[in-house]
Amino acid sequence: MEKETNKFQQTSFPLSQISKRINSGENSIFSAQTITNPDGTTSWVDTTVDPTAEQKFKFKKNSMSKVKSLTKKTTQEVRTIDTSLINKEEVFKMLALAEATGLPCLLVGQPGVAKTKTVIDYAKAWLNKDGKMTAKDFAEKIYILETDEGTKASEIKGMPDLGKLFTDNQYELSTPIADAEIVIINEVDKASSAIRNAMLGVMNEKFLFNGKHKVPCKWKLFVATCNEIPKEEKNSPFWDRFMLKHTVNRVSAGEMIKYYNKGGRDYRERFNIGIPNKQEINEVEIPVTKLEKYMEVGYNHSSDRTLTFVPTLSKAVSYIWDISVDKALVKTAQIMIDQTAGSELQNKLMSPEVKAVMSKVEMLHSYQTNEQLELAIAEIEGLVNTYATRGIMDSGQVNEIEISMQYILQNHPARVDNTNNTELEDMMSEVESMPMEAVMEASNPF
Repeated sequence: MEKETNKFQQTSFPLSQISKRINSGENSIFSAQTITNPDGTTSWVDTTVDPTAEQKFKFKKNSMSKVKSLTKKTTQEVRTIDTSLINKEEVFKMLALAEATGLPCLLVGQPGVAKTKTVIDYAKAWLNKDGKMTAKDFAEKIYILETDEGTKASEIKGMPDLGKLFTDNQYELSTPIADAEIVIINEVDKASSAIRNAMLGVMNEKFLFNGKHKVPCKWKLFVATCNEIPKEEKNSPFWDRFMLKHTVNRVSAGEMIKYYNKGGRDYRERFNIGIPNKQEINEVEIPVTKLEKYMEVGYNHSSDRTLTFVPTLSKAVSYIWDISVDKALVKTAQIMIDQTAGSELQNKLMSPEVKAVMSKVEMLHSYQTNEQLELAIAEIEGLVNTYATRGIMDSGQVNEIEISMQYILQNHPARVDNTNNTELEDMMSEVESMPMEAVMEASNPF
């Protein structure tokens, strides 16, 4: 355990003056919090700060009062996407995930939710990343196929180049789908079995098979859209090939009003999304124990082929959504299985104690004064050190909590930017003289 404790020491929170008073053993107060269990019941979690925790840690001297600027996961390539669409950030991130992993993506949604327009906006950002996109680039590097019951397989497999056949007496296939960097297949649920069979080689092997011809495909992003997956085809191997599935929902009435207020058709929004490369993805480490938890949830819901992609997908997700490994695994379960599986995995990865701390971190949003924030931060710091000492919380979870706090506190309205260090020290001196009952009461906004 000594070796494990040292690992926690490197990432533990420094206790502020208040939490040092708590950990000194003076006026120690028992506190507890209710947590909702996976089965819907509630249970109590001990949230008492351990007076002995300080003896096991070497705390840093700097205080969390001045939150340092956060260094996020960074990628060499950042895609800037300009759009007139509202509430499409999640879809853009799914497309980034498809690009980063080279996996086909399926967008499912009602007609009129801008599935194709979202892909087009992303494609424009891709083709114009050097600022030199031309109309020719757009015409030659994007292949869009609108399918229906009458669409022929030759739209995928290609057709003889009649010009070369008659002029040069050469038989060559014209295969625009093989030369495209971005492939978009719309209404794929209406495609015939011949079309779908032709698509499989393009999607999986990146080869176009047409008799004796085997044409390599250049696509970097493959996206299909449909209104719904037919109920009778839910277990079809064809749909299983789309490991990345995302439902594009309608904009809510409230969001539509905001859209009107922001200019309606003149609305514009810009997103910057990091696109990790293979080396960056491989640098992320996922402990085997966490993958075992994923298997407990996902094994019976996924094919062996799908499960082989879980580590790579989770690593890419951690970059694109800029989240911890735990949250990336949960997000991956939501993408590859469903929301219920994600919730189940979250409960397996996070102990009730960790959930209790996370909820206290989220409560930082609700505090209205800087003094309340300082007291709440002190309580969180004390709990983090307590749970890390007991082995309940690992270093990754400690890092995640610290990052979450920094996100919240960087732009918190209660934090006064022009408060100098002297004023902060005077404030903390006053708080230190408060009884512990008052400290614990002030840290609870309710």
